[in-house]
Amino acid sequence: MDTLDSLIQGDPNLPSLAYQAHENAPICLPWARKPIVLGTGLESSVAANSDDQTVAFRPSAFDRKPAAYQFQGTGNANSFRQSASSHSSSSYEHMDMKATFSAGGSVLGVSGRGQFTKDVCANRDSSKISVQASIRVGWITFSTFPRLSSQSLSLLRRSPAAFHHTYGDYFLSALSLGADTSTFLSTSSNVDLKSEMRDIQVKAKFLGASKTVFADHLDTQAVATMCDISYIGFDSLSEYQQNERAMNRGAYERIKVDATRNVADGIRLVDRMKEALGGVGLDCERALTEAEMEDVCMSGAVVEVMFLPYSGLRDYVAATSIGFLTSQLDDLGQ
Repeated sequence: MDTLDSLIQGDPNLPSLAYQAHENAPICLPWARKPIVLGTGLESSVAANSDDQTVAFRPSAFDRKPAAYQFQGTGNANSFRQSASSHSSSSYEHMDMKATFSAGGSVLGVSGRGQFTKDVCANRDSSKISVQASIRVGWITFSTFPRLSSQSLSLLRRSPAAFHHTYGDYFLSALSLGADTSTFLSTSSNVDLKSEMRDIQVKAKFLGASKTVFADHLDTQAVATMCDISYIGFDSLSEYQQNERAMNRGAYERIKVDATRNVADGIRLVDRMKEALGGVGLDCERALTEAEMEDVCMSGAVVEVMFLPYSGLRDYVAATSIGFLTSQLDDLGQ
């Protein structure tokens, strides 16, 4: 039972990083506008007990020869969805769970999506509505998979535990290129959120053409009208993240402008993705350089990073098998 408790921590509705690692399953984490190199190690046990998984990053165990990277397009996979709920205990309908992991009851994420998920999870309003836009265009992976370095192989043969302490038990195998935008409204008052969201969406479509949005004109009495509405929004391309609560109509109209801009950014997500990657020159026919890899990371277009277990590598299996046989022979000789 202790083992089960350690694997399924906090909210059982959130996928557990500890459980993924226990099953040797791929681990995908949301990412932000930060450089990261394929082959970077990850110690899953450290990541599973920290709100910031970057503290679990480890040096690469692979050969230091210049690595070659390639872009593999998947075709523009776009999605747009709207969700509404009328209960306070859960907000899962309003979150993208594909790359959301819990660690000790907290939600992991070096990104706006990570913070958005934390904020939405904590929301206890009875009425909620959200719109989400998403695009995925492909992956950046190794062109030719590198071999484990002689130093890491030597350490692995001597002590798998020492190898994991030094290099982690997972390594970064791919960068997912795409973008996400989410706009979330909630209230425990009698405000018609569906009507409010429709109004925001209409204005957002107009904003896509005009680039300008204005708050509704309100008289003094309307400004003082109580409404109690929360707005949570994020956009991965711009690293925008906001969480505000308006207690009167005047304050709400001000944050409604921000919500409208965010929905408009979601409507334009495909064009914005093209703009972000326009200067990088991604091409499925040629390898990417180290400099181009950094440009891609800093463009904001890396929406997720995928880690795979070392245990799936041929070099790892061979080294640990040899180590096991050697230990067995040593035992027989004693």
